[in-house]
Amino acid sequence: MKNYFLLLFIALTASININAQNQHDFKIGVNAGLNYPDVRGNEYAKYNNFKVGYLVGVTLDYYLDQNLSLKSNINYERRIKKLQLTYYNYDAEETGKENFREITEFINLPVLLKYEFLNSRFFVNGGGFINYVLDNNYEPEYPIDNINEYTGKNNIDYGFSAGAGINIFLDKKNWLILEIRDDFGIADIGGVPQNIGGKLQTNSIKLILSWNLGI
Repeated sequence: MKNYFLLLFIALTASININAQNQHDFKIGVNAGLNYPDVRGNEYAKYNNFKVGYLVGVTLDYYLDQNLSLKSNINYERRIKKLQLTYYNYDAEETGKENFREITEFINLPVLLKYEFLNSRFFVNGGGFINYVLDNNYEPEYPIDNINEYTGKNNIDYGFSAGAGINIFLDKKNWLILEIRDDFGIADIGGVPQNIGGKLQTNSIKLILSWNLGI
């Protein structure tokens, strides 16, 4: 099922490219931005300490009408969470603290329907997304000695995506696009202590700046 979703997205992206009849129907660009993640689904989820991460990628637009288009991105993203361990001696006296960062690297693949308001530079979009985890590591190495007490982690995350933004005119072929987007995950990505129960679902607010390459 996981591979099916990835193949479906790739096939959809390819069909957009093949079916584009002229340069006015199909637009490609590059984008970069910031993400601020959060999680929910169990009673301790709110105590996760996430930091601002970043994303870079490419953006594709296929215009179905003058103000309606099918939009997709292929983004590399980094999600960053801060952790802290407090150490004690045998007398229960605090001896020090150590900070860690958990870094998750993944590919983000949204497919959105975008509506641009006539006689306006503003737009809204909505659809779904899939995230595929490439790597998950700690800096420095985190001492996990009870890994069997956690639910298994999943490499696939998916859910709904919605956003709004503005098109900034540069010339006839080149535009800057500023967008704020929310990826609302509905999959259980795991990694929850078994004694707590519940699940772990993601949410990510993104600020994205794109440049239409004028193709």
